Amino acid sequence: QAIKARFIFLSEGCVMHWTAPLQSSFAPFLKGYQAGLETGDTDSACWCLTVRCQYLFYSGRSLEGLQREISTYIDILSQLNLESHKQGVLPFLLAVMKLRGVDDVTQEYGDFDDMLKVAIETGNATNRGRIIFLQMELLVVSKDWERASEMLVKAGNLRRSSPGGFLGVRFTALDALISFKAARASPFFARMKWKKRGVKSMKLLRSWVKKGNGNAVHLLHIVSAELAVLEGKGKRAEDSFKSAVKVAARNGLLQDKALAHELAREYCTAQGDTFWADYHKESSQQAYSDWGATSKVVEKIE
Repeated sequence: QAIKARFIFLSEGCVMHWTAPLQSSFAPFLKGYQAGLETGDTDSACWCLTVRCQYLFYSGRSLEGLQREISTYIDILSQLNLESHKQGVLPFLLAVMKLRGVDDVTQEYGDFDDMLKVAIETGNATNRGRIIFLQMELLVVSKDWERASEMLVKAGNLRRSSPGGFLGVRFTALDALISFKAARASPFFARMKWKKRGVKSMKLLRSWVKKGNGNAVHLLHIVSAELAVLEGKGKRAEDSFKSAVKVAARNGLLQDKALAHELAREYCTAQGDTFWADYHKESSQQAYSDWGATSKVVEKIE
């Protein structure tokens, strides 16, 4: 009983996501939090809250409800005087508020740069990786591929900041996606370099899917589609985009459903297929709206 909270944090945060849906860990993390409080293991209790925040964010949970829940966690962490854990949760609150278009988002908690400075000053590599990674997520949503690729290069291998965790899986997918986008915008030799990087990450992602990681299936479809676009394999790209949308929709992953539709829209637009481009645009806007992202995000889908 004394180590129950730590066991739940390690098992749900580093093991179960490899073979079970993220959603299946929601309840266990709350049990781990409660067990930690009861046994005095507040560190493990708060780790359970922190990783639960991550899973909620990547599981398509309503942004409005997620903002309320994360704000509650921050109040709890403040009462427990656990600043390092609070700094681990704040980046997710900031990302959610930015996606919702909250104007005064930085007044109380600061911006990503402020949080990154604290992480570096305190030597917290985990928080540093989390902050940079969430910035990349927002750049992907806004389709700012140039800044995303620049940040990817500067960040280094963020998998090291989340050993065994789901963020490492997510980073691998974004690494591949951003690399393929950068390849399309680069001259020949740089294109080959970016493509090689993207293929390396995609192969790693595929190996996890083959071993049973259901949380990465739709991500693999997305990056497979972008590789097909890069190589001029239209039929493969179309099939992969359809599969990505289907899997993301079936699992309730609204943000990734929206992303898949948006990437498909870009492809169809480039092919001059206005009918399917309009379809994917409307579908992407609807998915972002269902997620809770405001017009400040959706309006960037041109």
